[in-house]
Amino acid sequence: MRTTARLIIISTLLALVIGCKKDDVTPPEPPVANAGNDQNIQLPASSFTLSGSGTPQGSIKNYTWTRVSGPDNPVINNTSSATTSVSGFSAGTYVFQLQVTSDAGLSATDEVTVPVIPESASAPVANAGADQTVHLPESFFVLSGSGTTQRGNVTNYNWTQVSGPNASTIDNASSATTSVAGFIAGTYSFQLEVTNSFGLTAKDTVIINVIGVQTLTLQPSNITADEANIAVIGSTNATSHEKDLDAAAWTINGVPVYIRGSFKFDLSGLPANATITSAKLTLYSIPDPTNGDLVHANSVNTGTSNAMYIRRITSSWDGNTVTWQTQPTTTTTDQILIPHTDQPFLDLTDLDVKSLIDAMRTNGNYGFMLTLQSETIYSIRQFCSPIHADASKHPKLVIEYQ
Repeated sequence: MRTTARLIIISTLLALVIGCKKDDVTPPEPPVANAGNDQNIQLPASSFTLSGSGTPQGSIKNYTWTRVSGPDNPVINNTSSATTSVSGFSAGTYVFQLQVTSDAGLSATDEVTVPVIPESASAPVANAGADQTVHLPESFFVLSGSGTTQRGNVTNYNWTQVSGPNASTIDNASSATTSVAGFIAGTYSFQLEVTNSFGLTAKDTVIINVIGVQTLTLQPSNITADEANIAVIGSTNATSHEKDLDAAAWTINGVPVYIRGSFKFDLSGLPANATITSAKLTLYSIPDPTNGDLVHANSVNTGTSNAMYIRRITSSWDGNTVTWQTQPTTTTTDQILIPHTDQPFLDLTDLDVKSLIDAMRTNGNYGFMLTLQSETIYSIRQFCSPIHADASKHPKLVIEYQ
């Protein structure tokens, strides 16, 4: 009895072990078929090649090629080979299927499309448009392409960026005309691919030069010939190179004094073909005035106004020799009015002088003149000149150009 019981127990355990092993067996994975890339064939070609594959490569037992559709029944040279040639076809679109079967008996299929184009059909012509120059800060430009074909129709357009300093954004890549945004300064190349109804393609490229904004900052020092306080004290000329540039009507020991500050920037660093997009002038209120009440840069007397103009000088002058009587002419065209201020010190920052600089480039660069709107005694505005000890407070001109 004991022996029989032991045999029954052992048999049961073996059955359980065998059953567990069967449950742990992983079923085989199905294969994957790849019939290759679609291709265009043009007559009078007499054959083309179907190049397929199956994975996992070592377990593929059989390959089978069949024609799924097409205008006639071409000859597949070897239907059981992964790579085979096809002949005996005519113009039209064919679809071929590759079936792969693994050594586990599992199979998979994939299809490839092969348009066969008539001999008389010709490729289309792509035109990506004329090269362009775009100036920042423009936010977009337009690609205007076209396509023509002798037979059939143009069925597809496709724009791609070939090169450039960054990846721009093409709004509608499948349209003959589209806009592009998200670019920076640099040279870009865009390609237009055109496809006709026979599946033939053509490509053309266009170059877009995006010109960035350049900056020229001028803040000169010690340019005595290009800066001067042109003054008259009573009837005496008193032109001088001081650490200040003034627009003033004051007195010295009871004698009336009138001052007009003149200064000029060297614009030779601006390229001749540059287009100015911005020109900003900054004048710094002098912290250690040498005129007026010797304490404040601006007059604060009740009843007077220190409003002043910044005007463009229209004739030549030399800061070493100019006098009140020989001071250069100015124009009121595009003059800048600086309102009266009761503040004892007030910087004038980023004044828009683009129109004045444009006129200087056209008509000659003779600089700027500061003059009171009303030269009434005890009115004064004082700014640091190009020879002030603090170079950071010299007159500054910042020009942005393309």
